[in-house]
Amino acid sequence: MLDLEMWHVIPGTRKQKALMSCLVCLASYCETHLQPHNDSPAFKKHKLIKATAQLQEKICSHHDKLLEVYCRTDQQCICYLCTMDEHKGHDTVSAAAERTEKQRQLGMSQQKVHQRFQEREKELKNLQKAVKSFKVSIVDQRRHTILPVSSNQREGSLSNPTDPTVEKRLSGPLSENRLLNVTDRI
Repeated sequence: MLDLEMWHVIPGTRKQKALMSCLVCLASYCETHLQPHNDSPAFKKHKLIKATAQLQEKICSHHDKLLEVYCRTDQQCICYLCTMDEHKGHDTVSAAAERTEKQRQLGMSQQKVHQRFQEREKELKNLQKAVKSFKVSIVDQRRHTILPVSSNQREGSLSNPTDPTVEKRLSGPLSENRLLNVTDRI
């Protein structure tokens, strides 16, 4: 397990937890030894950050200087001395300026993704609506085609003389009397 806390070790004493790191001095200090940075005008321009185990990651391994420049050509943080050596002539900006630009680009990308997500969500709702409408129209269509066919079949079975049940009803002796009664009424 990594020890993420920084310790300020003073020879001959016990180690104390470092509270702040100075980016000019490139050192981390406990509360007692941080006092000169807070009190002395000579240290007022020194930039203090919360002490972290990653302080070494912010220091150039070639020049032991703070990585405060961003090389866009090589896409990496470098120190100001690197701009005069292996990164001479490269497109460089301050690390803070590049961070601001990257955050702006990230914000725009997030906005585009959010907008695309909303568009897809709207398309999905429209498709769901269309499917529901299609299902309703199929049910209506079935209702209009099946019901008339079944009622036609019922009507056809009574009026169809080739149907044996209809023929029996019409061919009996009572059927002639019924026909006469019907004609008399008309």
